[in-house]
Amino acid sequence: MASTAEKSFEAAEAAVRRPFVMKAARFGFVAKGVLFIVIGALAIMLAVGLPEGRLTDASGALGVIAKQPFGRILLLAFIVGATGHAVWNILRGIADVDDAGRGWRGYITRGFAVATGVVYIALALTALEKILALRVAQAGDAQEAVVTVLLSIPVLGTVLLYLIGLGVIGAGFYECYVGFTGKYRENYRAWEISGLHLWLITILGVLAFSARAVILVMIGYFFLTAGWTGLKDSIGLDAALYALSVRSYGRVLLFAAASGLIAHGILAFYEAKYRRIC
Repeated sequence: MASTAEKSFEAAEAAVRRPFVMKAARFGFVAKGVLFIVIGALAIMLAVGLPEGRLTDASGALGVIAKQPFGRILLLAFIVGATGHAVWNILRGIADVDDAGRGWRGYITRGFAVATGVVYIALALTALEKILALRVAQAGDAQEAVVTVLLSIPVLGTVLLYLIGLGVIGAGFYECYVGFTGKYRENYRAWEISGLHLWLITILGVLAFSARAVILVMIGYFFLTAGWTGLKDSIGLDAALYALSVRSYGRVLLFAAASGLIAHGILAFYEAKYRRIC
């Protein structure tokens, strides 16, 4: 078993260094950036009262892109980018590109990388379904499906919902820490960044990771609420943005969160150029 695992690690390390994989990974960051900018821009338009604005998640943003001129071509480009981002993240987790290590913390970090890859495979399939004009799951369907399955399991399901909720909230606080300490820059080729670009990356990181932190904490709270009440409500990025929008000063909060999502998208463009791929 250990020998098989070691061979898998070595194969992943060799694959992630291939020029094609590296180029696909960088294009994947561009696709990711565009997606988050679209989500953030739509939310900002809603916050300032424009009729085109809406609250949506990644699937909904792909639907908006599909309706634009040359929408199918844009979706095809996104499929290529999302697939590249997915493959790289899976290889990144297996090969330990970020030097997370083989302790339990390292395996959790690497597991998140693999999970990110799976998410982007799902997004690539969603874009393909948009192109083929097939039904696509509505916003929050995946998370709601998880909640539905867990609620059907007596006691254990509720416990798992609590654990998921606490885990997501913990991830949110960690995102905040990463943003304010600049830890995310450890995986950048820092020696190539200076002046205005370094300053912009720092500001974008604080905005992006703060917004992600708030959204993750709210999503975690939704899971905890589902475990406590036994009710299946909407859970996801769009639900988190909606929860912000109905608070006091909701438009201001929504504008701030959406700006953070746009910052996350722009930061992804910098990742495409400066992120250490292998």
